[in-house]
Amino acid sequence: MITGHCDERLWLDASVNGKTARLVFDSGTSHAVLFRKGAERLGLKIIDPQPEFKPAPGEVVFGATEECELKLGETTVRGSFAVFDLPKYLDAGLDGVIGWQPVRKNVFRIDAIEQTLTPIDAVPAEAKAWIRLRVLKDSDVLSLEIRGAKRKRMTLLVDTGSDAGVSLQSNKWHEWKATHTNESTTVRASYMPATGLVVSEEGWAKELSFGQLTVTDVPVMEISSAEAALVRYEAIFGLAALKRMDFIVDGRKGIAYVRPKKTPPPPCEHNRLGAVFVPRDDQNDDLIAHVVDGSPAHEAGIRNGDVLLKIADLDVTRWRTDPTVLPLSRFWQEPAGTKLRLTIRRGNETPEISVLLRNILPPSAD
Repeated sequence: MITGHCDERLWLDASVNGKTARLVFDSGTSHAVLFRKGAERLGLKIIDPQPEFKPAPGEVVFGATEECELKLGETTVRGSFAVFDLPKYLDAGLDGVIGWQPVRKNVFRIDAIEQTLTPIDAVPAEAKAWIRLRVLKDSDVLSLEIRGAKRKRMTLLVDTGSDAGVSLQSNKWHEWKATHTNESTTVRASYMPATGLVVSEEGWAKELSFGQLTVTDVPVMEISSAEAALVRYEAIFGLAALKRMDFIVDGRKGIAYVRPKKTPPPPCEHNRLGAVFVPRDDQNDDLIAHVVDGSPAHEAGIRNGDVLLKIADLDVTRWRTDPTVLPLSRFWQEPAGTKLRLTIRRGNETPEISVLLRNILPPSAD
């Protein structure tokens, strides 16, 4: 999942053919992938897929690099990367990702607050008293099995490529919403290779339980319908969820050791506008508003379907071709108290609307 240029990553000490590579660990991806710009920056030859190949719905088309030498920390391997073409309007801020398969037989600790993936020789003795979850060995991504009520088996996906908290299946999300009607929500936009742009409402959960595992003080949202159609997970844990637990994976034995944290949560970066503006589809240049009721955007008069034209004096209608428009993807995360001037189009009118950003999700980041 890509949410625009984002520093919430598990950065790896990596090089390709001796050149420093900007790679992150993405346990929600199966293999090693370079974005085309990254492969070109690293000087690798790219073998493109056959142009007549037509992917099935939800299938991602990859090219491949020539064979190269990848160094991760002290480990060196030879092989090739899959190559993926990000939309030109996205700046991920990295060359590519290392997925689950290349690291799945190792023992390592994930620290989402320090943004580190640390190989360790063995599971510490103290961790063996933590909650133990089975790692599904037949899964291409980091999937955990957990026992729920009446020993019902549930599957959780750990997605370190996402900076989100906990994503719930639609029925569970609507159950949570129905019992938390007084909780404020915001909205986020992200890009997924298999599904394209996704817009999701986001709230704040004081407590969520999955069998014997309970996490507290995390952002929560709904798994998109497009993503739910491709995979079936009870929930997806992103980096914001992993910040609320100690987490060690023993890939050799297929066990994850988890200890929920009881300390106060770190500040939560989130959309303080309560609206996002995204194209309707890849063929449409208009940036269409998706607005949460009661949010600063809604209170200022922005409505679903409005088309964004300007942020202050920045003409965002050139978002496909003008690199200066890329910060658009994160402008709503400016500090609370920031005033935005947004020019929109609604029918034949083009009003300028002033919006004062405020904290929507706790804890305060300001």
